[in-house]
Amino acid sequence: MTEHLVKPTLPTILGSQLYHELLPLDLICAISIETVHVVPGELDTTRFIDALSKALSVYPLAAGRFEQPNDTKGKWKIRLTNSPVPIKFLESEAETVMPTNHIIQNKGAVALVERANINKILERDSDESLARFTITKFVKLGVTAIGFSQHHTIGDGFTVLNFLRLVSQNYQGLPPLDPAPSYAYSFPAIEGPQSTRYLESSLLTPHLESPFVVGGPPTIMGRHRGKLSRVDIHFSADVITKVHEAITSLAVHNTAGDEQLVFSKQDTLIALLARTLTKTDPNNPIQYILNFFMYRGVGCTPSNAACNGNLGPITDKFDSEGTIESIASYVRRGVIRARDPEYLEALMAKSGRLVEEAAYKGMTMDVTPTNNTMDVNSTWRFDWTSAHFGFPSRIQFFHTILEELRWIKIVQPNPTYTKESSWIQYPGAAEVTLFVLKEHREIFQSSLYGELDALGIQLQPSVQLSNVEA
Repeated sequence: MTEHLVKPTLPTILGSQLYHELLPLDLICAISIETVHVVPGELDTTRFIDALSKALSVYPLAAGRFEQPNDTKGKWKIRLTNSPVPIKFLESEAETVMPTNHIIQNKGAVALVERANINKILERDSDESLARFTITKFVKLGVTAIGFSQHHTIGDGFTVLNFLRLVSQNYQGLPPLDPAPSYAYSFPAIEGPQSTRYLESSLLTPHLESPFVVGGPPTIMGRHRGKLSRVDIHFSADVITKVHEAITSLAVHNTAGDEQLVFSKQDTLIALLARTLTKTDPNNPIQYILNFFMYRGVGCTPSNAACNGNLGPITDKFDSEGTIESIASYVRRGVIRARDPEYLEALMAKSGRLVEEAAYKGMTMDVTPTNNTMDVNSTWRFDWTSAHFGFPSRIQFFHTILEELRWIKIVQPNPTYTKESSWIQYPGAAEVTLFVLKEHREIFQSSLYGELDALGIQLQPSVQLSNVEA
């Protein structure tokens, strides 16, 4: 094992600025993000270090240090210290990288990443790195795993992907794929009501209502530990298209003369999952869908905003016995409302107030789905394998998930390597990972196939059921 400490190339994009002030929705203080990219070859150590140094000059928060305020009047900051980011280079004799090709590999992904140390980061006057890399060469397999971990305060999945894409482009000697992040933008005032059009009842934030002390027992999280079964579903592009067409056709037929909504494929996929979960467990039907939404490019937030740009707008309550097309309508109306700058800024203000109040008390949010709610955390639009380090169409990506009931993750599937030494791509497909109670796993599968059959779809997605170890 060797370790290198990599500083940003100077000057950074923030020049002589001493610190970056975090916004209320950046204060996700007790969570880190882990990713792993696996390339079918070796990396040149010198080139990777140089590529990272140049990328850190554009993303200097990763080379900074977290600073807490002394009281509720103080500001949360990242001190721009231009400190080194650690990289560990390891070798492994293992004959497998991950047990399956599924994107979500909580235990496997974390095992290949030295995680950002949350406890040390949150210490007063901390000198702990906010980001770190772990590069593992699998000697027998001829592949290399690029593990990355980052404190959530300095960026969400969008920021992580763009940062890794820049490291990848630098490594190849190519120009950036994305504009540099914007570090200067406003945030709605968090005091009091922000909107006359949207009442408090439409600004529901169930995922922010149950904070708990950092390091202490969560309020809701873990209540089903040891009782869950993991479900992985591969929806082919054909199945997704047929689901979209069928639900759209039902909506057009049943709302003739009324408002016609244009569903996205994700809207209809979410509706199918919600309907299936209600059929699986009628005692806890889905009546709300919390659909995490990237608000960059809406209202006061630029499309290239640094750090965090996600909110959790929730649908209006719907009838759990309603039709699948009506559920899709609620999902689509929720998305349309979330793109209304007035609604968005009101929700940002309320959410920011709750997150900031919790942070000042040394608490963090329990984002576990509440009863009758399904939470969707989708990065389906993100091509994580576009950070390919010179191995286009031959790279695999792995990520983690909150292992909780009715938490849904939607991603693009990994390419598959065949015995014929070729790679199979799955354009337009989606991979879904979720959790149900163990006693419901076969019911979920039969309910899913039953919903597809009711839509007139004979093609069946691949479903894999497994227990979750607690």
